[in-house]
Amino acid sequence: MPKSPKLFIPGPTHVSDEILESFSTPQIGHRTPEISDLISCVIKGIQKVLYTNNHIYLVSHPATGLWEMAIRNSVRSKVLHCVNGAFSRKWVKVSHEIGVEYDVLEYDWGRGVQAEDIEKKLSAGNYDAVALVHNETSTGAMSDIDAIGEVVKKFPNTYLLVDAVSSMAGVKIDVNAIGVDFILSSTQKAWGLPAGFSIAAVSDRLISRSKEIKNKGYMLNVETYEKYYSKNQTPYTPSIPHLFGFKKVLDIIFEEGLEIRWQRHKEMAKLVRDWALNMGQSLYAEESCLSDTVTSINNDINWDINAINDRLLNKGFRMDRGYGDLKGKVFRIPHMGNIYPKDLLEYLNVFEESIDA
Repeated sequence: MPKSPKLFIPGPTHVSDEILESFSTPQIGHRTPEISDLISCVIKGIQKVLYTNNHIYLVSHPATGLWEMAIRNSVRSKVLHCVNGAFSRKWVKVSHEIGVEYDVLEYDWGRGVQAEDIEKKLSAGNYDAVALVHNETSTGAMSDIDAIGEVVKKFPNTYLLVDAVSSMAGVKIDVNAIGVDFILSSTQKAWGLPAGFSIAAVSDRLISRSKEIKNKGYMLNVETYEKYYSKNQTPYTPSIPHLFGFKKVLDIIFEEGLEIRWQRHKEMAKLVRDWALNMGQSLYAEESCLSDTVTSINNDINWDINAINDRLLNKGFRMDRGYGDLKGKVFRIPHMGNIYPKDLLEYLNVFEESIDA
């Protein structure tokens, strides 16, 4: 069987051999003391990564479902959606489809969500929650959630909901200091695990709010997860291989050290940005909100991206060619998770060789 190309796409990202090996750990029962010990270990590790003691829910489906969980369990009347890319736009569709009233604070793609704009909207309207994507994978724009958190704290009846799918585990997110009530992520980005599993960190006050809301269903009901949380269990049979994988990833993260990990991602981001600019291209996102985990690059000088893609595949690399409305207009280079500076340098060198080959 031919070897799969090394992934240089923004998700799923490259999974190292040692993490893949952890997925072959023999199965254990999903209602046993052994799995409770494993879940407890994983929860404590995630709490440490997020600088929080908020409850951690381990969910055996993609993070898209957690968009709905966040809305269903926090919104009684209306939510403010901040839209600055493809994924924040999709989150609006979730609210629309489940019949929740919403307003949209919209930005040009490539911009970050601005705290002062949120403050104006919250001052003028009555919102149960603000929903935003921290790091728009589609554009490479990362919003300042520290500043946004300070604004939302001024409105004690408004809850902060954050999609951190492509930033969590690659960027420092101090959940307690920011005041995030519901933050979600999935495993296939900066966590560096295979796809198909997601997590949420949920505040006590959102758990209390959820109890005031009816008709939340079962599978996406915070109260359902709470019944099992104190027992270090999940409401249904989880993906046990992902739990073993999570334990391995957390061991790797803490061996590296959190501050060193955050700095590595910053340095890799700078490496890619400098490379793109030196090659005569420009960055899609505004300079004030450039992501630490993925860079979107404008193809200003009209490289034949499809030809480069084919050459990279022949050399063992899978590249990205843009997403959604930006497909074919930009290309993205991820620098997160199990990618290290030496991996990036190797990829960029082979990329250069593939431009005029």
